Amino acid sequence: MTEESETGIATRLTLGEALHEYLQTLKPEQRAAQENFVRKYVEHAGENTVIVTLTGSRVESYAEAQIRAADPNAPDRVAALKAWFQYLKKKGYATQNFGIHIRVRRVAGRSSGQQVRMVQAPIEMTADGLEARKTELAELKATRPAIVHAIALAREDKDFRENAPLQAAREQLGMTDGRIKQLEADLKRAVVVERTSEDTSAMGSTVTVTRLDTGKQVTFMLVGGREANATQRKISVESPVGKELLGRRVGEEVSVIVPSGVVQYRVDAILHTS
Repeated sequence: MTEESETGIATRLTLGEALHEYLQTLKPEQRAAQENFVRKYVEHAGENTVIVTLTGSRVESYAEAQIRAADPNAPDRVAALKAWFQYLKKKGYATQNFGIHIRVRRVAGRSSGQQVRMVQAPIEMTADGLEARKTELAELKATRPAIVHAIALAREDKDFRENAPLQAAREQLGMTDGRIKQLEADLKRAVVVERTSEDTSAMGSTVTVTRLDTGKQVTFMLVGGREANATQRKISVESPVGKELLGRRVGEEVSVIVPSGVVQYRVDAILHTS
């Protein structure tokens, strides 16, 4: 088998196939200790899920929902999943070690007199999306002094009850400060997702598809949930269509379940942003 064909197989390998292979590599005592925990994750994520479509946020979400500090098996579960994701990375099935997202979730509150802080999941986005947020944040911070100045001028009118300019300026400042706070929080958690291969769609890819029942061609850009914009044809990789188009190649056909039934698309072209 050529290196190219081996790479092609690796990029379409499913979690179920990798699990079967992984279990064969474990010693009996290791398999007894790890199999149940790893299999539960695979069943949750879907045995037919292609490994290259995994994202850090999905793995993080699983850990937050399934691994609790109160669970006496939590340390063993974490160790088993970390070993599993390390195997996927070592074999080249995954482009990164998703084990870094596996940790015990701790509930915010006080325990033994100490404050416990809950770690939030990273926000995956494209490089363009990250830069757009940085630009918006800089622009908002640049315009804020003018809004504060407008409030100061409006206050010179002592009749606050009928001071419409003062009220409008206060509302604008409140919205501006709220948006600045949200952007700063997002940027602290932002993680740029890089594509896994040149011929496979990934977050940030522009994918042109044809709807097979109508012959209509449409182009989507695959983005993170915070970047989704229907008018710009930017769809989240967590949406029904985005999820199916992630990790695809030109010529592949996908089926998407929608309220009206099932819609089939054919992938015509994939364009990666630089």
